Amino acid sequence: MMTKEEKHTHVANLIKLAKSDKELVQDEVTFIKSIAIKLGVTSADFNEIALNVESVKDVAPFSAEAKARQFYDVLTLMSIDQKADEEEESLSRELGQKLGFSNDQVERAITLTKDNLDKVVTPEQIAEIVG
Repeated sequence: MMTKEEKHTHVANLIKLAKSDKELVQDEVTFIKSIAIKLGVTSADFNEIALNVESVKDVAPFSAEAKARQFYDVLTLMSIDQKADEEEESLSRELGQKLGFSNDQVERAITLTKDNLDKVVTPEQIAEIVG
C-alpha cells in the first residue's frame, strides 16, 4: 500500500509532466484526475498539489510493482496526445531514473512507448522491461 506522500508525489510528477510541453490538454487533465481518484487522493489534496506542485516532497514508492506502475502512468501520460515532445521525453527519462530504473530500462520503455503512440502499451509490457 502506498503512503499518502507517495501518492502525492506521483500526482505531482504527472502534473509536472503534463505542463512540461507548455500544452496542457483535456485528456491529460482527465488522466491525471483519474489516477488521483484511483489512488484515493482527495479533491482538496489534488487542488493543493496542483497549486503547489513544486513544493510536494519527492517520495518514491517502495515496492517494485508500484514503481513499475508509476512509470507506466508517466509513459501513458507522455503519449496520451499521440506524440512525445522532447520536454516530456526528458522528464519521463528523469522520473524513470528517480524510480530506480537503469538508463537502459528507461530508454527501452520510452522507445516502446514512442514506437506505439497509436497503440495501447500495457502495464505488463512496461513491467517486463523494468522488472
